[in-house]
This record gives sequence, C-alpha cells and structure tokens, in this order.
Amino acid sequence: MISINVYPLPLHAENDDLSDFVAVVIDVLRATTVVVSAFAAGAQKVIPMLDIEQARQQKEVLEKIHGKGSVLLGGERKGIPIAGFDFGNSPQHFTSEKVAGKILILTTTNGTVAMYAARNARCLYAAGLVNAQAVVERLKNEKNIAIFCAGTDGEMTEEDFLLAGCLVSRLSRCFPQNQNRQNQYCRNHHAETAKQLWENLFFIDNNESISELKLIEFLRQSRGGRNLVALKLDADIMFAAKIDSIDSVPEIRL
Repeated sequence: MISINVYPLPLHAENDDLSDFVAVVIDVLRATTVVVSAFAAGAQKVIPMLDIEQARQQKEVLEKIHGKGSVLLGGERKGIPIAGFDFGNSPQHFTSEKVAGKILILTTTNGTVAMYAARNARCLYAAGLVNAQAVVERLKNEKNIAIFCAGTDGEMTEEDFLLAGCLVSRLSRCFPQNQNRQNQYCRNHHAETAKQLWENLFFIDNNESISELKLIEFLRQSRGGRNLVALKLDADIMFAAKIDSIDSVPEIRL
C-alpha cells in the first residue's frame, strides 16, 4: 500500500508520525522556488533558519570555517527583503554568477517554518512548480509520501495546494506502471481535493494540458500572488510559473 498525505498547513501534521515518510515542502511563492533555483545555479548548500539573528550568527560561524565571502544570506519578512542580507526572496536573483559554490542561509516568513515542521520525516525535499516533474520522478518509488504546504501567515494558500495537486495527480498516474505495486495506493482527503483542483484546471480528455497563461493568472489571484502583486513583485510570479523548467530536487537537511 502506498500513502500520499497532503497537509494544507504544517500544523495539520503535528500529531502524525512522519518517521517512515518522505516529505516534500511546498512554498511556491517563494521559498522553495528559491531553494530549487539556488541549487540549480550551483549553490553548495542551502541552510534554512527560523530566526534572523540566528541566521546572521550562523553566517559568522561558517565563514570562520569556509572563509569570508563563502556564505550568503537570503530571506524576507512579510515579503520584504531583510536589511543587511545579500538577497531577498526573489528566485530569479539567485543566479550562478552570485551563488555558485556558495552556502546560502535562508530565512522566510512561511517556507522555512514549514521545512522545520517536516524535519522528522525520513528525508525532506523542496518542490516548486519549476521542478514538479523532477520531484515526481524522485518520489515515484517511495511508499509513504507527505506533502507539506507552507501557507501564508497560518492561512492555506491556493498556489501551494495547486502544486500539491499536480504532484498527487502525476504520482497517481505513475503507480500503475509499477507491477509490484498492483495499483494499490491511498490518498488522504486533502490529497484527493488537491488532485481534483489540478485536474479540473489542467486536464482535457483525461490528459494533462497546461496553459501557461492560465497558470500565471491562477498564481496572481492566489493569496501569495496577491501579496506579491501588491509589493510589485510580479516577476517572481512569472519565474515561479515556469513549470518543469528545472530537473533537480534539493534535499533539505536540518
């Protein structure tokens, strides 16, 4: 039996034993998209931190070991870049020229909190729309999968739930191809709902058909998207909507 559980908010998993689960954290707008982008650009490591001052202290510690300039700080609070940090939370800024070979310490309002909430899983990956299919390929041989949506300020976000649905839909179509599984898998209620959301938007005649314009508009109208539009960060939405453009799956180690 294969289990896929979706948690619309990290707190929904507080009482669940995740020790036998592979977990995926989703913060489409924008923390996990940043993590995926930074790794794709050659970052040596991404270290999530909950606290701004702890992030600064960790940079000092690591630079004593690896040398000055080896560590970069990225993150935001309420969508705004943190004073004195090298980066905000805009994924397109994490280019190979800036981050290749570097250690990135990242602290955000919601995404890094979700990463810590999933830390008891057997292993933990970062997912964005940008690496959705790569995540599916990584997970398709796993038995127990937990998908964590970061949300925004304790509220569920449509953009994270949509990506959860994409992953569930694609994974569900992978399983029958494996003869040993005999098509035996179960999904919790939120996984079923998320899958239906994705397929209602992007399926025609039982086949996935993604409209980039529809995806961008969905993100713009989502809770996280509206926040970014208000902050004039539309470019972050455009970048996050580049579905399946990156084929790497960063593992998060806490």
